[in-house]
Amino acid sequence: MSEDFPEELSDTVKNFHGSLGDLQSKLDLMLSQPRTDLYDKLDPMGKAKMDLVSAYAINSLFWMLLKTMGENPGAADVKKELDRVKEAMMRCKEIQDRAKRGRVNQGAAKRLVSSGLWEPGKSKIRPVAGDGSEVGHGEEQEQPRKKIKQFDV
Repeated sequence: MSEDFPEELSDTVKNFHGSLGDLQSKLDLMLSQPRTDLYDKLDPMGKAKMDLVSAYAINSLFWMLLKTMGENPGAADVKKELDRVKEAMMRCKEIQDRAKRGRVNQGAAKRLVSSGLWEPGKSKIRPVAGDGSEVGHGEEQEQPRKKIKQFDV
């Protein structure tokens, strides 16, 4: 480094230069194939992730460009755009997590709560057929619907 360059910034600049080299190698790998070929192989969630990562990377590079030129990136609304992309990434992650989450069996949950509230020495609270306390008493009963499995057509 030259003599007029501050010594305390030399490590920061070396790290920045190394990061740019890593970024260049990753971009070369991504740009080696046409984007449409990569994009067509992905499912909708993968396409959304690819778009979000691309938008975030471009905005981050623009942020770095403004910083290296000595300008305030906040004045160019780059920070707002980065925050908007981060928010979209969080929504994407929530959608993925929602798909992984298990479903609650409401009937089993009701039975669990009612059995937890039962006190010894008292009879269990269950409707008895024909005493008028069952659900739909006096109404015409619907036939239970057939359960549809995932792969039924």
